[in-house]
Amino acid sequence: MTPCIIIPCYNHARPLAGVLASLKPMGLPCLLVDDGSEPVAAAALDALAGEHGDWLTLLRHPENRGKGAAVMSGLMAARAAGFSHALQLDADGQHDLGDVPRLLEEAKAHPEALVSGRPRYDDSVPRGRLYGRYVTHVWVWIETLSFAIEDSMCGFRVYPVAASCALLGEVRLGRRMDFDTEVMVRLHWRGVPMRFVPTRVTYPADGSSHFRLWQDNLAISWMHTRLVCRLLWDLVGKGLGWPARLWRQGRALGSCRHGSRTPEQEGGSLPGRPRETWFQWGQRHWSRTPERGSLLGLQIMLASYRLLGRRGFGALLYPVIGYFWLTGRRQRAASEQYLARLEAFAATEGVRLPEEPRSSFRHFLRFGEAALDKLAGWRGDIAPERVELVGREHHEAAIRNGQGLLLLGSHLGDLELCRALGTRLGQVRINALVFTRHAARFNALLQQINPGSGLNLIQVQEMGADTAILLKEKIEAGEWVVIVGDRTSVTREKRVVWADFLGAPAPFPLGPFALASVLACPVYLMFGLKEQGHFRVHFEPFAERLWLPRAEREAALRHWVQAYADRLQHHCLQAPLDWFNFFDFWQLTHDEQ
Repeated sequence: MTPCIIIPCYNHARPLAGVLASLKPMGLPCLLVDDGSEPVAAAALDALAGEHGDWLTLLRHPENRGKGAAVMSGLMAARAAGFSHALQLDADGQHDLGDVPRLLEEAKAHPEALVSGRPRYDDSVPRGRLYGRYVTHVWVWIETLSFAIEDSMCGFRVYPVAASCALLGEVRLGRRMDFDTEVMVRLHWRGVPMRFVPTRVTYPADGSSHFRLWQDNLAISWMHTRLVCRLLWDLVGKGLGWPARLWRQGRALGSCRHGSRTPEQEGGSLPGRPRETWFQWGQRHWSRTPERGSLLGLQIMLASYRLLGRRGFGALLYPVIGYFWLTGRRQRAASEQYLARLEAFAATEGVRLPEEPRSSFRHFLRFGEAALDKLAGWRGDIAPERVELVGREHHEAAIRNGQGLLLLGSHLGDLELCRALGTRLGQVRINALVFTRHAARFNALLQQINPGSGLNLIQVQEMGADTAILLKEKIEAGEWVVIVGDRTSVTREKRVVWADFLGAPAPFPLGPFALASVLACPVYLMFGLKEQGHFRVHFEPFAERLWLPRAEREAALRHWVQAYADRLQHHCLQAPLDWFNFFDFWQLTHDEQ
């Protein structure tokens, strides 16, 4: 067990000094997260960080994001530093620091569990806060169908870092005072045991609270609404047997507090494999997920666009996307997972994301807009002056050279738009590999818009020797070949290379990089992003030739795949809503495993 301490702090520099003085003799590393404190308080925190620099690390949010966001940043930093457990406590001195060893001992004895304080209040507690907790207790008992969570609002707790960060990477949690409760409920849903240690909690007479009466109560109410709706949704989706399983799980996890065996000890999960989440139940490979909608629906979409124009059709896009968002449970969960993981990674790395609202619905909506941009591109409705080519010097040099090349694309932005614009300019012939079965309907629509477009669509069911020979001929003829590098193989799902992507290992396909080696041609990256109504195409040199020497093949593959993942990650941070992989990208399916 390698624990650390996480202290979220917003303008509590004065009481924090006493907290740090009490913690120092314990000899535990501490991550202090300044959640956008005001200048005077921030300067005081800098001074404290300098005074305790031998055991304290100061992390900083450029603006106030909320207590939950600060704790999440601390957890991600704890994982990156290799800590197994993280003790969260408040900066205002209301927790009894004498109980820190008791919480840590309980976590050491039960390393899979979330260990939380169970508050024992004195007369200093505000009556409204005390009674309000009981309302939350009732909702939590409903949401978990058990009494396993004795108190969900105490911010004095020990997190198992791996399980907690896995949740943060897959689910978008509340960022403010709703975080403490929601993270506990969702960890319970995943089978994480809950254990409680009685602890004294006081409210200092001269203390200040950042609890916002109306805003935070509204956020907590909305959080409970989401959790109950999720509960009801899964009651419908998984049948009446599911609540009985959850109730039995709640009883089993509750019994862990009294020395009974945990579900894992009873054989609840396999060694070396992550515990399944709700989202992973029934998980299938992306290529086996059938297309939603129909060719007729796409034709109606095109007719509406022709009749109403871009602005008129944009208004119709909202109810259409709303339908797919409401009925696409797996896709919606994948979108929430990606956005939560990206925001947590950006906070850990200190990267400032674009100032735009982000949600799974807006992610879906951006996907719909990108589909419309594809149609507009093939119809010739996007003027060349609206497109900025970043890396123009590389693009022009590649055209002057006249040599065939491989373009490694992705599902970030609008690769189809890039290809359509390139074809219209007539400078070079671009061939794109597409998976026939999965893109059949949209490809049929493109044929109607531009009958000649099918001439440079290479539709394949699998990547075999015949396909490689055909692509080699295209390259030797001076043509360009486009293939995406962020989808695992349709027919050889186990052939993946793991690379770090947004703070966690993710499987990338081996095929595109092996193909690049076989084709023995220059390799470029291309990303087509839409920023504030302006199209920006990034054309980047990747490798003069992608070598995979036999003796060092695995190491070379890891190098190139990681280099690709790094660039994909860079552009995801620049355009978060433009990555369109609506499945659990970080989790191999049962077929792939």
